[in-house]
Amino acid sequence: MFDKLTRGFSNILGALGAAMLAGLMLITSYDVVARYVFKKPFMGTYELSELAIAAVILLGWAYTQVEHAHVDIDLLYSRLPRFVQKGLDLFIPLFGLCFFVFISWQSINFVSESIRWRETTAMLRLPVWTFKLLMSAGAITISLRFLSDFINSCKTIKGKA
Repeated sequence: MFDKLTRGFSNILGALGAAMLAGLMLITSYDVVARYVFKKPFMGTYELSELAIAAVILLGWAYTQVEHAHVDIDLLYSRLPRFVQKGLDLFIPLFGLCFFVFISWQSINFVSESIRWRETTAMLRLPVWTFKLLMSAGAITISLRFLSDFINSCKTIKGKA
């Protein structure tokens, strides 16, 4: 149940990240055409790109974890003794969980500070907290994915999966 829930939420955030990336491509393309053809660039392109790219990365991380598409070293892993492989299967999700729980905690602090300071972008005056909130959602979701992977690894090692 927990695995299915985190999988679904990861897929939703991954789709949101993909949509944001498509939007960034369109805005950047528009800016290039407007700048060189009409001599009227879109002044907020850099700001939007700067904010959205971090959100895109964090939104896509959990989806990538669901798909097991992160870079790993199968050549080395497959040559290790089975007990070492099992240890790594437990350690890696646990390490990822601890790391991203810390990132999640810090990103939530960044959101609250941004709201408190009424932080906006310089040119478009967009509230920065919205992008930071997306980054927090991505960090929390990958934390939950690592927790799910750790639980699944424990079940596999105990022979219950």
